[in-house]
Amino acid sequence: MSNHPETLQTKMAEKFAQEYVTANYRYISAYNELNARTSQRQQALTIFITFFIGLLAALIAAHNATTSLNSHIEWILFGFPVASATFAFLNYKYERIITNLRRFLSSLERYHNAHLDIPSYNTDQQWVNDSNHARRFHDYACAVLILACNSIGISAFYVLFPQHIQQSYFVISCVVAVAILSAGLHWFLPKFGYQTPK
Repeated sequence: MSNHPETLQTKMAEKFAQEYVTANYRYISAYNELNARTSQRQQALTIFITFFIGLLAALIAAHNATTSLNSHIEWILFGFPVASATFAFLNYKYERIITNLRRFLSSLERYHNAHLDIPSYNTDQQWVNDSNHARRFHDYACAVLILACNSIGISAFYVLFPQHIQQSYFVISCVVAVAILSAGLHWFLPKFGYQTPK
């Protein structure tokens, strides 16, 4: 009787020794993950816009609340490069994850040379080129949006606090520099995207 649990455990181990996750299940799981990461890229865009609107509201509120030249209102501007850099890093992260998932999907599509008999979205060069061409404009739109939002932020600061401009050159320079770098990362982000296996 004492050996019964061990015998049952051995039989269960033998039963599942040849079991494995099927290629179809792996493909579906990876594609669900791909869809989730793509949605997160869109959510990052929403977060960036929300943060930008919040910074504009903070500038307007500060304008209504203070008239002192000694108040360091310019430090609110540092929120714009923080938002821009965070947005760029998140998009880069999601792009790398999406690229890795598409490589995995491509491997499954080429399993037993299945891509030679049926259409393969992540293996056929034409499908990949068309997909990358369309996705590229999302990155370009993000780059333009970053430049536009930072320009609006600096312009709003100039209109609301013209007396603080001279003492804010360093902060404004940081905003401009980070905006250009963040936009540049998005502009060249498609180069880090998925390419068909050689």
